[in-house]
Amino acid sequence: MKKNIALILMDQIRTDMLGTYGHPIVKTPTLDSIAQDGTIFTEAYTPAAVCSPARTSLFTGQFPTNHKVIRNVEKSAVIDPTPDNPNIISEFSNHKNIYIGKWHIGGNVLPKDFGFSGHNFDGYGYPGSDLYENMVFSQAPKNEDRYIKWLQEKGFSIPKVTESYFGENPHLQVQELCGKLDCPKEATLPYFIVEEAKKEILQAKKENKPFFIWMNFWGPHTPCVIPEPYYSMYSPNDVKLDKSFYTPLENRPLYYQYISKMWGVWDASEERWKEVITKFWGYITLIDEALGEFINFLKNENLYDDLFLAVTADHGDAMGAHKLIEKGEFMLDKTYKIPMIIKDPLSMIKNNINDSLIYLHDLTPTCTEFIGGKTPSFFDGKSLLPLLRDQEYQQRTGILGQLAGHFVSFEQRMWRRKDYKLVFNATDKCELYDMINDPEEITNLFYENKYATLKNELLNELYQEMYRINDPLANWLYRIIYAI
Repeated sequence: MKKNIALILMDQIRTDMLGTYGHPIVKTPTLDSIAQDGTIFTEAYTPAAVCSPARTSLFTGQFPTNHKVIRNVEKSAVIDPTPDNPNIISEFSNHKNIYIGKWHIGGNVLPKDFGFSGHNFDGYGYPGSDLYENMVFSQAPKNEDRYIKWLQEKGFSIPKVTESYFGENPHLQVQELCGKLDCPKEATLPYFIVEEAKKEILQAKKENKPFFIWMNFWGPHTPCVIPEPYYSMYSPNDVKLDKSFYTPLENRPLYYQYISKMWGVWDASEERWKEVITKFWGYITLIDEALGEFINFLKNENLYDDLFLAVTADHGDAMGAHKLIEKGEFMLDKTYKIPMIIKDPLSMIKNNINDSLIYLHDLTPTCTEFIGGKTPSFFDGKSLLPLLRDQEYQQRTGILGQLAGHFVSFEQRMWRRKDYKLVFNATDKCELYDMINDPEEITNLFYENKYATLKNELLNELYQEMYRINDPLANWLYRIIYAI
C-alpha cells in the first residue's frame, strides 16, 4: 500500500453553512460522501482567524507566536519559515510532494523552496485579479500565474465579472463582496485546482511514487464571483439571518463595529446581506461539485480507497453574525471553528462524529505519523490518528486562539472550552460567553459579578497555556490578570 495523502484546504468558510454540518439548504454532497467514509470533527478550530498565520501553522505545525507569522504577510514584516526547520513534508522524502493553489505562507518563500512540485503562487496570489474583465479586486500573484496559461490551453475565454456589489462604504470600493462570473463552471478557479491536481497525481503515478498533495482553493472567500447556475442557485428567501444580526456587538470593543463599517456592511440592508450570503452558498456548492470531480478521478484511478484524505479550512467567516463579514480581530466561533473531515484508510471507523477539541495544525503531525515518520518536538499540534482509530487519546480542556490584528495592531487571545469562551483583548474590553446557552455569543458576561470566579478560572487557564508555549503576551496578562 502506497501511503498517499490528499490535504484539501478551503479558504474562509463558515462551518455551519455546510450541508455536511447540518445546514438545511446548502448542498454539499461530495463532503457528505467523504464524511460517510470517515470522521466529522465538530470542535475543530484554527489557531488564528486570518490566512497567513493559520496556513503557516498548518505548514509548520506550530502556534502563530512560535512560527512568528501572527498577522497576514501583507500587513507586517514576518519571519519566513525555512527549510531548516521541520514542516508538514519534512518526513516525506520518498513522496512526490505537490502543492496546488493558494499559498499565502510567509512573506518571501514559495512552495518550490521546500521541494514542492506544482504551483508557486506568491502571497495571496488571487489569479482572477488583473485577469477577469471588470474585476476590481487586485491581489494578483506577482510571479507565476498558471491560471492564465491553463485557460488558454483549455480554450476558455477570459471570464467577465458583472452585477458586482462592494458594500456601502464609498472609501472601500476595491473588493467585490459578490458578483456574477460569465464563464462555464469548468473555467472557474475550483475546476482549475482540480484539473491541475489530477495532472500532478498522474505524474506521480507514472513515476511509481507515493504522493502528498496539498490542494488549496481560493474560496468561498470573498469576492464571491461565481457563474450560473451557482449565482442564482439559492434564494434570498431561504436565508435566515443570525439572531445576533439583530443585536450586534453589544458590550464589545467599539473597534469591531469599525470593521463592519469599513467593509460597508454595518448599514447594509437585510436584502443586501441575503444577496451576499446566497452567493457565498453558491460558491460552496461550486467547490463541492469540483471536489466531486476530483473524488471521481481518484476512484477511477483506484487511488481513493487507500488514500488518507482530509478536508478542512484555514479559518471561518462571520458572514452576517453580529453584522460582521470575513474574519479578523473578533474571535467569534463563526471565524475560529473550522470543518474537519478525515478519511483514514487504516481505520475501521466510518460515518463517525467526534467532538474532541482539536486544532488545524494537528494535521501536521497526523500526516507525518500516517506514513510512519517521526514527529518532531518542534510541532505544537498532536496526531489525530488515535481519535481516528479509537485508540487512547488525552483530551484537551481548551483551545488557544492567537491574533495580533488584521487591519491594525490589536492583540487578542482566546481560551475556548466546550462550556465557556474567554477573549482577552489586551488593550480593550474583554469578553466571556456561555457557549452552551448562548452559542451566538450575544451576552458578554465578563464584567458581571456573579461570573467573577469563573472568569478568574478561565483567565488562569489561558495564562497557563500561554506560558506553556512561550506566548510573548503572557507576561502582560499575568501582570493585569486580577485587575480586569
